[in-house]
Amino acid sequence: MKNIIYPNYEKSTLNIMATLLNYYDVASSYQSLSVIKEVLDKEYKNVVLLVFDGMGVDALEKNLKSTDFLNRHLKEELTAVAPSTTTAAMTAYYSGKSPFEHGWLGWSLYFKEYGRCIDTFLNTDSYTGEKLELPHAGYTLMGYTHVLDRVEEATNHHIKAYMIEPNYINYQGKNTKIGVESAQQLVDEVAKLVSTDEQKFVFGYWTDPDKTMHESGCYSAKTKEKMTEINELLMNLSQQMKDTLLIISADHGLIDVEPTTYLNDYPELTACFLMPPFIEGRLMSFFIREDLRETFSTQFNKTFGDDFILLTRQQALEMNLFGYHTPHPKTLDFIGDFIACATGHKVLGYLPAVKKEKFNFTATHAGLTREEMVVPLILVESK
Repeated sequence: MKNIIYPNYEKSTLNIMATLLNYYDVASSYQSLSVIKEVLDKEYKNVVLLVFDGMGVDALEKNLKSTDFLNRHLKEELTAVAPSTTTAAMTAYYSGKSPFEHGWLGWSLYFKEYGRCIDTFLNTDSYTGEKLELPHAGYTLMGYTHVLDRVEEATNHHIKAYMIEPNYINYQGKNTKIGVESAQQLVDEVAKLVSTDEQKFVFGYWTDPDKTMHESGCYSAKTKEKMTEINELLMNLSQQMKDTLLIISADHGLIDVEPTTYLNDYPELTACFLMPPFIEGRLMSFFIREDLRETFSTQFNKTFGDDFILLTRQQALEMNLFGYHTPHPKTLDFIGDFIACATGHKVLGYLPAVKKEKFNFTATHAGLTREEMVVPLILVESK
């Protein structure tokens, strides 16, 4: 039996943000996590949320000792949202909404308004790499109000909100952003902020261990070194904090994968396509000719059934795979006739005529395995 982990939107990364929004009297459609709420009731002067990209529970278990700082402060295991990928998951943090509601389903999405697949964060053509000299597709068509703006407005600016993230990220909030170039700078900035007298909510994001794992794998020497560095930085930060609650989590985990399997090598499948598939290599949306849907389903399951679960559009919607409540209009544009969700170690790719270059990660994410879907809730109190 495959160990498939579906998102639990009552106990997910989205519920971390829902808990914080509710704490600051900002309405959220998702329930709070009692383990955080009980600690917040102690009324800390500072609340700090740090999200480390790709730092799933599997990464903590396999790359650190059980006695290391992060593992000692692990309070609960949560699920990522679906897809378990940065675009969907970090936008859930930033907006306080599920992927179903915010629309940022994955790295590459087909925008009918532009007539092309676009890398959502970068606003580049997914196949040619061309930087689009057009309004940013994601922010123009799927804009949202940043949670930090909502917190400051709800508290009448009594609570000061800060965002700390890499300099290159295009921050969408109106409040203070502090740009950093390393995890060390990130924790240094947090330490400075929590040493002042004002009440504040600090939200920090860093790109590792995801970046290191993509290149070298989930359990490489480089990954272990990076995880040890993050563990030590956060332990040192905790020793500098006063009257601060530190919440640490991730957007998703990663899994070691095989070299990409290109669908171009399976003409019995590509003959069924209405358009190139998109979203992610481990959660792919397919738009299929109506007269060939049964053929596609049969052939796909025959070829990839050991490594993917194939859901119809209706099944994905009925099981609330991407979240609850009112969908963003673009979300329904992106969900095809079928959604293929990875349960093994394969990654799918597709190369249109305009793109010849093949690309592989050593480890990646967006599927439904435990490695990708289960993330930590780490709480460190310093009253």
